[in-house]
Parts: sequence; C-alpha cells; structure tokens
Amino acid sequence: MNLSETQLDAICTLLEDDREATFQALDRQIASMADEDLERILERLTRTEGRRVSAPPALVDFHHSRLERSFSEWAVSAPDGPQLEEGVFLLASFGYPLEDLGRCVAELDQMTKELGYRLEGVSAPYEIVRHTAYYLHEELGFKGGRTEYYDPDNCYLNRVLDRREGMPISLAAVYMLIGRRMDLPFRGVGMPGHFILKYEVPGTPIYLDPFDGGKVVSADECTDIVRGMGYHFDPRFLNETPDLRIVERMLNNLIGIYHREGDEERSSRLVRYREIIQRG
Repeated sequence: MNLSETQLDAICTLLEDDREATFQALDRQIASMADEDLERILERLTRTEGRRVSAPPALVDFHHSRLERSFSEWAVSAPDGPQLEEGVFLLASFGYPLEDLGRCVAELDQMTKELGYRLEGVSAPYEIVRHTAYYLHEELGFKGGRTEYYDPDNCYLNRVLDRREGMPISLAAVYMLIGRRMDLPFRGVGMPGHFILKYEVPGTPIYLDPFDGGKVVSADECTDIVRGMGYHFDPRFLNETPDLRIVERMLNNLIGIYHREGDEERSSRLVRYREIIQRG
C-alpha cells in the first residue's frame, strides 16, 4: 500500500529526530516499504532545503541499489552524451545520497555565465586559459586540497564546489564542465600519479595544472612531473582521457581513501561501481 502524503510528511519529519529509538524504528519501517515509496521519500528529502537528516541504513541500501542501476545505464550511454557530468554527479550522490545536486548544476551554469562575461572579446587560446584560471582560482578561490589530500570531500564534486578545494582530477572536472558549456576545448589528461588539463588547439596544446592554481606547464615539465612520480615517461600519457576513464580514476581515488580509513563497506560498493564502468 502506497504512503499517503500525510504519512510521507510524517516520516520525513521523524527523520529529523536524532533519538536512537526513533531512528531504529524508522529503519525497520523503511525496510518493509515498497520501492515506489522509498523513491518518494528520497525525492522529498533531496528537495527540502535546510533539512538535517541522517538516512537510516535501509534507505541508504535502497539508494545504493538504485545508484548501481544508474551507473550501469550511464556506462553504456551514447559516447557523445554528457557522460562526465552525469558520472561525477552519480559519484557525488553516493557520498551524499540526500543532497539535491541540481543546485550544483545551477552553480556551474552561473559560473559559466560569469566566465562568459570575462571572455567577451577574448579569442587567443592562451588568453582564454589565463582568464579562466584567474576566474576559478583567484576570484572564486578554487585550490588544491593539500592539507588533507585524502579527505573524501576532495573527490565529490558537490563538496569541491562548496569548499572550493579538491584533488587535481576534481578541480579539472570543474574546468571541463564549464568548458563544455562554452565549447572551450579543455581536456582531461590522466598522467600517472597526477591529473592535468590541456587546452586543445591546432599545433601545440596548452597544458595547465588545476591543482597548482591553473599554472601553465610545458610538455617538458609534464615529463618531469611523471618522472618525479617514479614513472618512465611515454608521450601517450598526454593524450586526452575519456570520460569513463576519468570517473573510473575518481572511483579509484575514493576506493583507496576508504580502504585506508578502514571503511570496507563503502570501498566494496565503489569497487562494484568500478566493475560496472570497466565493462562499459
């Protein structure tokens, strides 16, 4: 039997109750609900601003099962679709199942609009790169998460947007998602041990390091970075990294972080998502 709107409101309100007995009772009740009602509860919670809720295990388990299906569908989606954006927000939904990620899309849209004003009349590739880096790092304050590099929040794009801090790959994703909105050819480059960007132009691409304030780096400096990580350099390391592989690399980062923290439940779930992507 489906929940009435009154029952739905009551459950969502009770989820704000931090008493353990209430939490456990709700978990048992939610575990017996139909999928349709669980979908409605999640939808209601994610679109209610300011709500402080701890999701019961049964609701989290349902969300993760749904997320696994979403990853499967995403992994086989058309290659010319918005794979990166969908993928990074699926990953963010894993870490923050009750968060409305639509606000992140709106923020990226607004950032695109503001950057567009700053690029009016600018056509030279190097100047586009310089203005973009200045806007993101100097005006908005995006920076590399050096103090606590292995904080999971450095991987989840919603938290990167909130905190203006992240790993190289998540900061690069901000560039790419804005760039795609503006038809700016920012491409991800997954070198061993470090993720950078290149601005794809005829002749010589412009390489930049989003973790270092958008600093422009030469191909020789990229070689030095790779060798400094203990790897032999191969020119193919500077090829564009496909969207599926970018999200897979982000998954690898999170798997390693949670494994290091001893959180094998999260790590194992993410391994499952990685297996789905590797088949895609």
